[in-house]
Amino acid sequence: MSASNYDQQGIVRKTGYNKTTVRFNGEQKYGNLTLGANVSYSKAKTDKTLTSGGLYGGGGNGTMTALYSWPQTENMSKYLNEDGSKYRLFDGVWELSDDKENPYWIINKNKLYDNTNRFTGAANASLKITDWWNVSARVGYDQYTTEAYTYIAPEGCVSSKYQNGRLSKSDYNYEYITTNVMTNFNKQFGDFDLNLLLGTTTESTIRHNQTHWGYNFVTQGTVSFANIANENKFFNDGTSKKRMVGAYGEFRAAYKNWAYLTVTGRNDWSSTLPVENRSYFYPSVSGSVVVTQILQDLGLMKDDILSFGKIRGSWAKVGKDANPYATATYLVSPITYGSFTGVGNNYVKGNPYLMPEIQKAWEVGVELRFFNNRLGFDWTYYHSETENQIASPRLSNANGSIMSSINSGSVINKGMELAITGTPVKTKNFSWDITLNMSYNRGTLGQFLDGVGMFYPTDAQFGTVKSASVPNGGNFLALVGSRYAYETKKVGDTVEEIMGGRYEIDKTTGLYKVHSDGSQVVGNREPKFIGGLNNSFTWKNLSVSALLDIRIGGDVYNGTEYYMISNGLSKKTLWNDRQSVTLNGVINKGTAADPQWEETTITYNADQEYEISGVKYSGKAMIQNYWSNYCSNSYNFIQDVNWLKLRSVAVSYDFTDMIKKQKFIKRLSVSATATNLFTWTNYKGMDPEVSTAGGTGGSGSTGIDYCSMPSTSSFTFGVNLTF
Repeated sequence: MSASNYDQQGIVRKTGYNKTTVRFNGEQKYGNLTLGANVSYSKAKTDKTLTSGGLYGGGGNGTMTALYSWPQTENMSKYLNEDGSKYRLFDGVWELSDDKENPYWIINKNKLYDNTNRFTGAANASLKITDWWNVSARVGYDQYTTEAYTYIAPEGCVSSKYQNGRLSKSDYNYEYITTNVMTNFNKQFGDFDLNLLLGTTTESTIRHNQTHWGYNFVTQGTVSFANIANENKFFNDGTSKKRMVGAYGEFRAAYKNWAYLTVTGRNDWSSTLPVENRSYFYPSVSGSVVVTQILQDLGLMKDDILSFGKIRGSWAKVGKDANPYATATYLVSPITYGSFTGVGNNYVKGNPYLMPEIQKAWEVGVELRFFNNRLGFDWTYYHSETENQIASPRLSNANGSIMSSINSGSVINKGMELAITGTPVKTKNFSWDITLNMSYNRGTLGQFLDGVGMFYPTDAQFGTVKSASVPNGGNFLALVGSRYAYETKKVGDTVEEIMGGRYEIDKTTGLYKVHSDGSQVVGNREPKFIGGLNNSFTWKNLSVSALLDIRIGGDVYNGTEYYMISNGLSKKTLWNDRQSVTLNGVINKGTAADPQWEETTITYNADQEYEISGVKYSGKAMIQNYWSNYCSNSYNFIQDVNWLKLRSVAVSYDFTDMIKKQKFIKRLSVSATATNLFTWTNYKGMDPEVSTAGGTGGSGSTGIDYCSMPSTSSFTFGVNLTF
């Protein structure tokens, strides 16, 4: 039996996480029968705050965007007037919904938290029928309930309908039951070791959530649904159920210590797929040959140089079902307009013909160890392709919906992994071990639906960029966004843009022209190479280790810089002390069909006036317009990033030898660990290892830095006692 408590205070004030867990494990043997059980109960509370953005559809912003956009000349800690009312920056000038929100107001006035109670348990039994045959069974249960609470205080800089307060309470209930029955046969026939496993499994998942929410408190200071008029109170209820039944088998064979073979097969039946497609089978086969063992047993080599050598390979298919109810189209809540009531379909269209998603993968590898295992190499090359990928892309609204559940196409990943291990020094009391890991992956989107030029596997969209995948061989971790237009040239009867050429200056605005297509591919977030180097030193009872992480390539979008420039708070906007800006580009003196380019330089001075397309602008206005125009070019904020990080340093000492004379304490050790200590990088933002909160599904918002929480270093100290 064990108990633990974890208490962490967040970086942002009044945020934190506290979790208490109690566990019990037990086992009892009755001859050839073994019975076991384990249970765990935990209670957790998470105190939260809005970070990058406000509530969906409610306006406002989060603590970090409020922090980054706060004027440096204002005292941020002043969020209340002396009478307790809200202090506003632009009171009487801007509407409340347009005013600058104070991060102290968000933290101290709004309230967000989650309470989660979770129970997990399992019971298992194993019966040894003979020395080569046993049967086992297991049942598992996982259930948790989360209470989510959100209170947005009155007077917040949010949409006008929520400016008198908003309250939401949600209950999420999750229940998962699984069973597993296996029979296992193991028998040796001479030099052959054979094993056969057969089994069946079931899974049942039920999710249920209820949300009560409302807005516009009637009486100030009373936070309750009873203080909200009935017409402003709402209730949502949803239940999701899923069942899966599977049957599987595995055959393993080994000959001496020379060769190994494993063959598996599994068939699943899922409730989330159409009846005719709900059954899907996926096999695998893998094998390896220990070349050195064969040669040594045959007397053809010694192990003084090459200690171990193995060649391996595998091929596998893996099946995947859909989310519950992806096969059906459902109605949205009725809408009342005057005396009329309207109904309509949900914005996601179901598909009654969905097929299971299948991933095919193969890999080959070599493992070599030299000089009595003092030097080792482990190399792997892999290739995987997902067929009939289940997704819900944005398609033409002509089909009556915004998104549709479909078998969209294929995703291809291929790459290599290499691990090098070594022990440069090894004596009686001292050893030095090195491990170097290196890998790269290339992810592309294969064949896709005809007519779909871009696939958005996630809803991540920040600044001027969106996470996207490019069909028909394009990057899976692409970034699309807006950019400046380049000069063009006439090629035959067509006009083509000269990519990477000179920027076109728009005569109608006096600024750089923005390309009409706002979904141009502007970056690839996937790194060219990643690696890690770990050094471990041991001297008697003292151990020291250090881990370095390296990344080469991969684009990062600095959305924080975009946000600060758009608010006039970046140092970059101080260029020329805000007295002038200069454009270098070309102006078309011909026509769009027959361009004639003239190189030009335009400077706007703050103390002068300019007439553009018949409209007069002050120089200060044109400088402001320049920076707004600058923000529309995604390339201005995208950087190909490299980094080297000192990921962790750990020190431990075992004092057990010093306390041998007493019998109460069996073991005593002390450890200290520091993580994320230093970063060397060419990235101009805060930390290149970013994934902005807010992107859900697919590749998320990896590689997008948008007013994120700053990364932290951590230091831990531990004492381990065994009695």
